[in-house]
Amino acid sequence: MVYRVEGRQRKQYAGTLAEARAVKVKRDGEARALRRGPTLHGFSLSWLDRYVGRGHDSVRANTRREYRRLLVNFALTYFDREVRVRDLDRAAVQQFVDWLTTRPGRAGRLCDRSIANALTPLRLALDAAVAEGLLGRGEQLKQQPPLRWYLVEQLHELGPRQKAPLARRPCATRPPPRHHHLLRRVGIGLRISEAVGLRWSDLVLDEPAPHLQVRRAIVKGAIVAPKSRHGARLIPLTPELAARLRAHRPRNGVDDAFVFPGRDGGASDQGSLRRRVLIPAAERAGLTGVGFHTLRHTCASMLIESGLSPLRLQRWMGHDSPAFTLETYGHLIDGDLGPALYLRKKLRRAQP
Repeated sequence: MVYRVEGRQRKQYAGTLAEARAVKVKRDGEARALRRGPTLHGFSLSWLDRYVGRGHDSVRANTRREYRRLLVNFALTYFDREVRVRDLDRAAVQQFVDWLTTRPGRAGRLCDRSIANALTPLRLALDAAVAEGLLGRGEQLKQQPPLRWYLVEQLHELGPRQKAPLARRPCATRPPPRHHHLLRRVGIGLRISEAVGLRWSDLVLDEPAPHLQVRRAIVKGAIVAPKSRHGARLIPLTPELAARLRAHRPRNGVDDAFVFPGRDGGASDQGSLRRRVLIPAAERAGLTGVGFHTLRHTCASMLIESGLSPLRLQRWMGHDSPAFTLETYGHLIDGDLGPALYLRKKLRRAQP
């Protein structure tokens, strides 16, 4: 019998009429499946194997593993294995989001950040499907805006009495190492993986411009490069904080030692810091659901209030692009156009 695959003619011979009919049924089924397009399961997993990001940085193995975990645990659990990519529409995606809101989490259900994370690999896979012509452009899953900002604003608006327990009283049960309050001050604009990876050689504590340099991160116990090419950056330190860090450094400390070591001298465990330090401190401040990343968001909101430009904010936070910074923190930036421009006065002042 004669059939076509991707526009090319193929031939297959059968010894008997029954075998020929079986081959025809099989080929017809393959042709119908090809016209319907790939399944969501097959396409998303194959897309993940060839995913290269947006071209700015290579995709880490950790990122691929996390995306695969999120796909398998959520999207590929919810959607039937026979669901085709072309069958997805906004209603189906919205039903998936509604299902996510019912999933169990630490606080009874998944938090909004976890829901957004679960949507990320599915959104990227559907974007790839649009690019390959498998899905209409109007059906792709648009970037979800940040879903929970009240914690950022709540922390930002804390008065001095409320901030004190979060900044200076970290643990009620067992006294933590004395460097934990410094970790939160130094790491407030850093990812926690970057903060625990700091070594003394990364700090310049002398006047006139003390600063720290982000060179690495510690993710699941492994030392890795910063999250993106913009993650390697310099962050200024106040003279007061630089002095506290100089006093904190052991007299016999070597440059290669961690600034905030754990009990064995290695990097601090992030989970232990969260349980023993951050959560008790947040409870004293009357807050719930606060993570280390909340402090990073709070730092960004304070920098915006101080008048830092979006480009400088992007460099400070180590984001991949100013567009991502504006998308994340644009709601905090004053959208007022300001006063009118008196061009004649400006020109007169410019004349010699």
